[in-house]
Amino acid sequence: MSLKKYHFGGALPRLVLRTVPLLLVCLSLAVPAWCLPPLTSDQEYRLTAGEVLLDGSLDHLRTGVVEGKILINSCPDRVWSIVVNPLEFANKIQKHLRRVRFIQQSVNSSVQECEIEVAAFFPRITYRVESSYDPVKRIDFRRVGGMIKNFHGHWLLEPRDNGTKTLVTYAMYIDPGFFVPQWIMRQGLRRELPQTLTGIRNRAHQLERESTTAMVHSRD
Repeated sequence: MSLKKYHFGGALPRLVLRTVPLLLVCLSLAVPAWCLPPLTSDQEYRLTAGEVLLDGSLDHLRTGVVEGKILINSCPDRVWSIVVNPLEFANKIQKHLRRVRFIQQSVNSSVQECEIEVAAFFPRITYRVESSYDPVKRIDFRRVGGMIKNFHGHWLLEPRDNGTKTLVTYAMYIDPGFFVPQWIMRQGLRRELPQTLTGIRNRAHQLERESTTAMVHSRD
């Protein structure tokens, strides 16, 4: 379904304002890991304090680049089980992601068809994404079809504190196929990206609590 078939008049700016943040989070992930600069002591402190670090590159007009980091008090295996599972995102971490269907799936890669809801009056946006997996370390993904012109990026998981914690980096590039002012991209980043990353952290901590409770009960 083509977006060109619809005429929205004065509603278009509001629609774009809602659409771009959703794309930033629902097309979850483009900067190679070896290009990432080392963290400063101040950044390390802020991560330890629970803050989500946002890449400020959009303030310098590096069009479309998005990056965020969060430190999670859970092992990489636990975090990986969340990040690699689209069912953890649909209607939960990303509430506007309505449907995910696997087209192809193997240990090292997958092709998924996804559907997101922008607003009740607007047709749902569908797209296909191909992902390659380096288990418990990295997911690289790219668009292979659908209503979005281009996107690609990655999730990166790095063990910290002898594997008891995980530093998660989310990075992506997106070209929606229509003009989006930079201030809208920045607003979408600052509002939606932290919600996604903290949602992953909250889910990981929930699984940790459930695991601890199950172990206690098994001893009784």
